[in-house]
Amino acid sequence: MKTYLQLLVACAFILTQYSCTSVLYVNTTLPPDVAVTHDQWKVVAVNRFNPALLPFNREKKLDAFEQGAKEAFYGVTEAILQDDTFVLIAADTTGNYLQTAAKQALTPEQVQSIHAKHPHHLVLALDNFDAYFEQETFREKNGDGSVSKTAHYTLHTRSYWTLYDSTGAVLDRASLTKQELYDSRGVLSGLLAIGQSIANAGPVIDKLAWQTGMDYWKRLQPRHISFARPYYSNKDFTPAAYSMAASDWDKAVILLTPIAESGQRKNAAKAAYNLAVVHEAKGDVARARKWAKLSADKGNKLALLLLSDLNGYH
Repeated sequence: MKTYLQLLVACAFILTQYSCTSVLYVNTTLPPDVAVTHDQWKVVAVNRFNPALLPFNREKKLDAFEQGAKEAFYGVTEAILQDDTFVLIAADTTGNYLQTAAKQALTPEQVQSIHAKHPHHLVLALDNFDAYFEQETFREKNGDGSVSKTAHYTLHTRSYWTLYDSTGAVLDRASLTKQELYDSRGVLSGLLAIGQSIANAGPVIDKLAWQTGMDYWKRLQPRHISFARPYYSNKDFTPAAYSMAASDWDKAVILLTPIAESGQRKNAAKAAYNLAVVHEAKGDVARARKWAKLSADKGNKLALLLLSDLNGYH
């Protein structure tokens, strides 16, 4: 999604192209990516990562993966502890629930056995962890006509999570990735750069892994965002525009809906676009997408730009 400054620049450009528009500045809250009820607040976290399933056996590399998984788990438990909406009642690292095969989910019986020890509403499981380097080589022409090559190494970490309710039903399954430029080195002509070692990258793996754990729990938290959107405010839309400027979203919907559903194609497209902006401001991304698509299907260019941003939401 565009940054706030980028949106302001985009809006300024658009206003030069559409003299009948104004700009709406909105601070709003979007619902969590993962919805749970107010009655689901007791959480058990389980580390199920099993280094024995890794396709290599080098001890230092195994240690880097195992510690990285622990840091991802520490990250998510810290995030839960910081969230006043939930209570972490247990963090299970006993190894009783390790995966014995790739992508193996907890069974309802296993969830019930966890419940017997720790009565809960939600079980969050760290299923797997991965870390790897991505290498990109860039060529640069020197002043003497020779060519220099530099290899850049980006370290990626990825943690895999599954969220269950107390019956064992899956509520969410996701993988979270963090990356960081790790190193750059020159490459001698005609030779390949020597690759980086995961076994020696432990501190950076741990830092990135911890952040993936923190990031996972954000999926259960409302998101506070700010944005700027152009909207139609010419004479046909003046009453609705006043309501939008005053953040009276319900009145704006009442005024815009008949126009959007009318047979006047051009105004209907503009009204549908305005409705998309209103619903985004209300935090209802699904309805915002619906109206933006209806407007875009009628040829509205602003709606096409808006759809791109709306599709950037999770």
